[in-house]
Amino acid sequence: MKKYFKIFLMIMLVTVFLVGSAFAGIVQTDEAQKWASENGKARQRFNFIVFGDNRPTSPTRTLPDVLNIILKEISFIRPDFAVNTGDLIWGYFGTPKQAREEFSAFTKRYDKYAENVDMLFVAGNHDCPTEEIAAVYRELFGKKLYYDFTFGNSHFVIIDTNFPRSWLEKGQKYGFYNVNDGEHKLAMVDWTKKVLGKDVGHTFVFGHVPVFSALTPNFGEHPKSFTTKENRDELLKLLLDKKISAYFAGHEHIFYAQSEGNTKFFTIGGGGAPLYGPTTGGYSINTGEGPDYKEVKSDPEVEYGGRAKGYHYDLHFPAGALSIFSYMLVTVDKDKVSYDLLVPHSFEVKYLKGNDGISPEASAVIDNRAPYKRTLRGVTFLMPYSGKGYEVSGSYVGSRDWKVKPAKVAPEVLEVKKVKDSLAKVRVKITIPGSNSIDVLLKVK
Repeated sequence: MKKYFKIFLMIMLVTVFLVGSAFAGIVQTDEAQKWASENGKARQRFNFIVFGDNRPTSPTRTLPDVLNIILKEISFIRPDFAVNTGDLIWGYFGTPKQAREEFSAFTKRYDKYAENVDMLFVAGNHDCPTEEIAAVYRELFGKKLYYDFTFGNSHFVIIDTNFPRSWLEKGQKYGFYNVNDGEHKLAMVDWTKKVLGKDVGHTFVFGHVPVFSALTPNFGEHPKSFTTKENRDELLKLLLDKKISAYFAGHEHIFYAQSEGNTKFFTIGGGGAPLYGPTTGGYSINTGEGPDYKEVKSDPEVEYGGRAKGYHYDLHFPAGALSIFSYMLVTVDKDKVSYDLLVPHSFEVKYLKGNDGISPEASAVIDNRAPYKRTLRGVTFLMPYSGKGYEVSGSYVGSRDWKVKPAKVAPEVLEVKKVKDSLAKVRVKITIPGSNSIDVLLKVK
């Protein structure tokens, strides 16, 4: 009997370990403020990633491979945290068991490629189409469907624009509704009005549905985002009155930006779900400074994904919208904020030698194919543990004379994490100029 009890105990311990590791770094909505207080206290400089719409093309299909690339790149960038704007799964017309399997597929990818990055979540329409599937989502990511936290000098407010249909009144679909998720004293509209306007440097608001739809800006019979203009305008007026810095959304599988007053509105829906239109837009979007978002011009209407016009929506695809896979890096530097649109595969980390926990030397080359510099804080080497520390150097090859030269910004060892008595993970900070490569050499002292 004791033998069987020991076997049962071992199975339970392994199960607990596996479940814990599968959700490493995922910040539960109920714990967001506690997490932010511990990690963001008094921070005036930090950065975060925004991405979303990672779902497969249809039920039973696998998550897209581009999600792996985005997660890897997020891990190499090593932001202070990331916010996913929703739609991790197909969800619709599935069972809670199927939804759990789909969510598990995402968390396994996350655990494999980016577990070292803390991540917070916004509920999307595919994530919570029914009360039963929403219950699975809340079990995995937190009970609260709308929540807020203060990280350093900034306030983050997450709203739910996609409550389960059974919670809504007739005629409501996507929007800003005064529904209570059962975890708050106030329903969402009243709660949002109360929490907005804290005395902080910046306020960022997140919802799955964009305030400014690039695809159906005039609403109509089948609006892509908010169900009615009146409901959208209620939220828009609140955001502008409170002078928030930016509103981030997904839902439309494109990148799109628009500005009203001093507030920027971003749609960042290129996380792997099927794209919605042609690739258009200006070069300056990728500089981190952005184009003049106040000027919005429109291209002639185009067909929706090659389908017959009117299949779902009479789509209007505006100039400046980018139908590309992408994600955004937001950098807060005291009173300044920059928004940097990133495209998967624009940089690459290749380990050349070592990185095996045995060799006293390890090297890697980092290629940056974008025209602007990139700083990575998460390039990590597996090295023999050394109490004396490590030294790191960087070099590049001159494009004219082909000579090897020291990197203009020297790499820096940021963290040494001992994983066993003889092994360590050494994390290095590397800055790569635009359209260039840096060779990195790490040695045991």
